[in-house]
Amino acid sequence: MPKPATATRRHILAALATGMWIPGLSQAAQGVGARKEYESAFFVAKEWDSANTLLAPLTWSNDRVLFAGDKTVGCIQPRSPKVAWCVEHGLSADAVFRPRAIGRQMLVGGLNELGAWDVTNGKRVWLHTAHQQMGAPCVTPTHTFAGDGHELLALDNSSGKVLWRFASTPDTLTSYAPVVAGDTVLFCPGNGILYALSTHDGHLKWQLDRSEEWQYLRQLHVSGSILVAGSYKELLYGISILDGKVLWTFNAGNFINSHHVTGNSAYLWSPTGWVYAIDTQMGGVRWRHQTTNYGQAHTNWAPMMAELVSRGDQLFALDLNNVLHVLDVSSGQEIKRIVSKDSLRPTVVPLGHAQALLATEEGRIQQVRW
Repeated sequence: MPKPATATRRHILAALATGMWIPGLSQAAQGVGARKEYESAFFVAKEWDSANTLLAPLTWSNDRVLFAGDKTVGCIQPRSPKVAWCVEHGLSADAVFRPRAIGRQMLVGGLNELGAWDVTNGKRVWLHTAHQQMGAPCVTPTHTFAGDGHELLALDNSSGKVLWRFASTPDTLTSYAPVVAGDTVLFCPGNGILYALSTHDGHLKWQLDRSEEWQYLRQLHVSGSILVAGSYKELLYGISILDGKVLWTFNAGNFINSHHVTGNSAYLWSPTGWVYAIDTQMGGVRWRHQTTNYGQAHTNWAPMMAELVSRGDQLFALDLNNVLHVLDVSSGQEIKRIVSKDSLRPTVVPLGHAQALLATEEGRIQQVRW
């Protein structure tokens, strides 16, 4: 096994850029129970140079890989050994947000700007400059919603024109991505209030003030008619999108690091040493997988580096030891553990058939097999 990981400043900054926070600086933990020989190493089938030193998380869209980083934005078609196109983005700072696909465009941004590039040739279509500081965006087929300081902006996807603004409390930052459910956009800008606005004109539908419980809600996800949201504290919330009523809470025992929602399940890792699968309709635990066992420290996972992601019947968790853990989504059983010889960035794009896309600290994008 690799040496226990230490969270360097680069790891912390990389995790912050994806909306995650790395708890502590010590080795975290891993699943326990009956063991079997399921550890292996990656085989790098293909590799591309992004011309970046620091890569943001990758995006898979329409059989393309979209990437952005400190210097460039670009596109890869995995069947080809060459990068389809790669251009300098010209932003005043690093592109830190995961690219978003909008039809024939890709949206890329950092703290000072958001821009759209033609996904077929890399030509920049528009650029929006922040008045204060941009937050992570959420896109629909027609609109982009993103924070700028204490405001939420609605941008037209074709031109980048600001269609409307909604101002929350001054001296707050709308840093985390909003989420759209039907004709409602929801965001929580750091004042302890969750806002629900009309996507059409930004008028307020309802607001929920739980400032005694949270400052931010982060990683907002929609599961049917329920908003699934994690706080900086230990609670995961299920909130009615219709009226803002809190339907359930789940106590993870420590702050919510990140969570991934698909179907009627939310998956999260808690620094207490567990991966949980939560029923998004009722808030109950479907299963939990232990990642820290203080009696068997040699089996422990390191802290999570990347957000949990799933594909089909598998859940993928990349830790700070550059180890990818593969769990069964129905039971939580760990079925595979793959070690990388490279230092990785916080991103995993599962491709199926025991393949995934990863990114290295040197700016290379790898298609790996195990």
